[in-house]
Amino acid sequence: MSVITTFVFYFLAFAIIHSLLAADFIKKKVEVRLKGNFRFYRIIYNISSFITAAPAFFVWITSSSSTPLLYSVPGWLFPFLILLRLLAIGLVVYAAFQTDLLEFAGLRRSKTEGKLITGGAYGIVRHPFYSGGIVLIFTQAEMTILDFTAAALVSIYFIAGAYIEERRLVSAFGDSYRKYQQHVSMFVPVKLIVNKIKGAIR
Repeated sequence: MSVITTFVFYFLAFAIIHSLLAADFIKKKVEVRLKGNFRFYRIIYNISSFITAAPAFFVWITSSSSTPLLYSVPGWLFPFLILLRLLAIGLVVYAAFQTDLLEFAGLRRSKTEGKLITGGAYGIVRHPFYSGGIVLIFTQAEMTILDFTAAALVSIYFIAGAYIEERRLVSAFGDSYRKYQQHVSMFVPVKLIVNKIKGAIR
């Protein structure tokens, strides 16, 4: 089995398990069984995500250099690459400041559940963590075939996850979320940039 095939196998195994554990019908069944202990589901979910993702990312990190080099960014493009990475990191950090990490880890009960957040990083794009993550994995100075395979699969998974998440948010918030979708772009801040340009012209 080649390194790339091994990575794809491990990643797909993670994606399937992660998606099933996030599915509403699974969570409802678990909630019936756990009852009052369902509050620990988020912790279990995060631990299982880490465990199932670890093999794929171990293969990626340790075996990337063993696959052929796809491209190497020329030196004159480095400043642009660094700028993109800094912007992506800034977006992720900005979004993290709006997120209670203890809540996210399942160590604290949610204070924002049922509340739609549309400001800050979420006023730039609707999915700042996904946007920043995709930029970071595609702006490496060197990209091997395994790097590209991993970046493509992770990006596809992020995008698919975002669309599934949006269906839930529309179901939960209705017109409020639809209005938010009209004003804020999903991954690339096109609407924000256009609005800034229009504001500057007036």
